[in-house]
Amino acid sequence: MVSKQIVHLTVTGLLAWLSMSCAPLPTDEPDTLPPFMMGAFEDDYGVQYHIDNKVFQMLPNDQFYILRVNQEAGFIILQNDSLNSFAPSLFTRIDYQRLTQMAPYEWAFCFSSFEAVSVAHAIDSIRTQKTDLMKGCNGYPFSRMKRSTQSQETKPDH
Repeated sequence: MVSKQIVHLTVTGLLAWLSMSCAPLPTDEPDTLPPFMMGAFEDDYGVQYHIDNKVFQMLPNDQFYILRVNQEAGFIILQNDSLNSFAPSLFTRIDYQRLTQMAPYEWAFCFSSFEAVSVAHAIDSIRTQKTDLMKGCNGYPFSRMKRSTQSQETKPDH
């Protein structure tokens, strides 16, 4: 005959094991973009963009899917659409920063890398100097972004 204490310990242990094995796994949920980065924009070269928490669109043809956002370090990791004109299906790192006293420009960004072979490679591709907006983007200027008032057509999802 099995004692009540052994049965109780066995059942308690089994329940503890089940609760641990059924507990939700930690997720690697990306942060959301800062609100100042979302909407319709035009850079200082006249390129139009539409940006939300899922897609960074460089109109009219290129689209990047947002995988990770690191607001603290000021970068986002994206996967290039398979139909993009350059580096289709590869990974991109965009470094960004908010601008002050540069109206109408609200923020600036740099394609730190745009043809990384993996998310990890894109994360490690840091080649920007945010303190130098004129040469800090791999030797080139950052693109400054202002709100766009033009009608924009977005590329359909595929």
